[in-house]
Amino acid sequence: MAKALSGSAESAARVAVTTAIAARAAPSARRAPRGMIARCFMVLLLGTTTTADTMVSIPARSRHDSILWRKKSATKPLPVTPKTPHAPDAAGVVLTFLESVGRRSEAELYLRLFRELPKESFAIIAPEAAVLRYAVGSLVEQLRFLRELGLLAPVVVGLFEPSASERAAARLAKRSLDMGAVVESALAPELADRVGSELREENLPILSFAGAAEETTRARFERIGELAGELGTRKLVVLRRRGAIRRPGRSGHASGASAAVAERGISVINLRTDLALLREPRALASDDAELLEHLVAWLARPDCARAVASVTSPLNLLRELFTVKGAGTLVKRGTAIERHPGYGALDSARLRALLESSFGRALNPVLFERAPLAVYLEENYRAAAIIVPASIAPYLTKFAVDRVAQGEGMGRDLWEAIARDHRSLFWRARGENPIASWYASLCDGMMRMGGWTVYWRGIEPADIPRVVEDAIHRPDDFGPPLLG
Repeated sequence: MAKALSGSAESAARVAVTTAIAARAAPSARRAPRGMIARCFMVLLLGTTTTADTMVSIPARSRHDSILWRKKSATKPLPVTPKTPHAPDAAGVVLTFLESVGRRSEAELYLRLFRELPKESFAIIAPEAAVLRYAVGSLVEQLRFLRELGLLAPVVVGLFEPSASERAAARLAKRSLDMGAVVESALAPELADRVGSELREENLPILSFAGAAEETTRARFERIGELAGELGTRKLVVLRRRGAIRRPGRSGHASGASAAVAERGISVINLRTDLALLREPRALASDDAELLEHLVAWLARPDCARAVASVTSPLNLLRELFTVKGAGTLVKRGTAIERHPGYGALDSARLRALLESSFGRALNPVLFERAPLAVYLEENYRAAAIIVPASIAPYLTKFAVDRVAQGEGMGRDLWEAIARDHRSLFWRARGENPIASWYASLCDGMMRMGGWTVYWRGIEPADIPRVVEDAIHRPDDFGPPLLG
């Protein structure tokens, strides 16, 4: 999603980041030198493709500045010095950077969702061998930024090339001393308990597939699936130097498919609707097709039913995780969304709970007294949209997705179900709505008026003033904010 910054925007972003980093100059201990963080911010901000090994070098530290690398296979672990405490404003520094590549509200939304999960459930990161060979520094910086945000994830080494995993794990551990790097065998019994324990202690587990060369890649994915199921992991992130899954030599795809194709790759793959198309001959390059099949099998596991997978590059990891548009390929099972003609067959209490939880305000009971045009609902009441009739076009009065389900891409599934049935539509949202930028990417046009932004699609230009007037003057269906 990287876009070239204008001179003024770039300058403003540099000032913002420099100011935020300068705030870290307090005498409290820090995880990494400010210069290193600033250089990495600039590399990410300006889209530099320089590998991190040449971009930065980590100065040597004394015993008292770092944590010693431990191998769990050793009979007598080496002593470990305490890790440096989190800098008090570290999250603000990283969020300032994220604000330069997307809306800060997006980053804060995803950060809140990720922090609501147990420490061991955030993600599993699996870099390919080329990333560990040529861009290990970049990977380490991304892991460090995540850590500053309170997010920890085990790193799987050798998932694709186990023969090189021992050396790669050692290289990564050496560069991650300040994060409590712990090398574990991915073949070890009771691996989930050991990994969970390390994550709760805020160490960085590095899971090595050394000794697994006789296993197939499918078998290694099975092991990671078992680990994800036991940890309750919600996301598998595959890091490749080339980043997203791409269509060879094509900028688009056949009409009727829902896979969103970005300039540099496929943005979203919904397995429910897109898999058949992507399995056609020459639809994907052979390595992309092979990776997709591994992810399909991984997501098909019952214990990974609510997980998603992302394929991106190390430099784009934060953009992929913390922006609505992302910077890679999101692969998800897809959700069955059912259309209902009214509220009669629905559990109104569950629907009300979803709406109030999503908007944080008490719902006016009169909403259910007005006949809708259609209600779109996920079977477990984790996502819902309500469409009501209007004079020019249908009006989307409610669009709500459970917080956890937002991380599964359920919002897009809900939107695609609506868009299939309604060629014209309009809706409104408050200016501080955290998915306002996503709405902007879906509409044909928008207008800000007062505290509202009105969006529309499929509306004739002559009808736009009436649509905006209609949306602005509709009553608010919510009362005061919910307590607590």
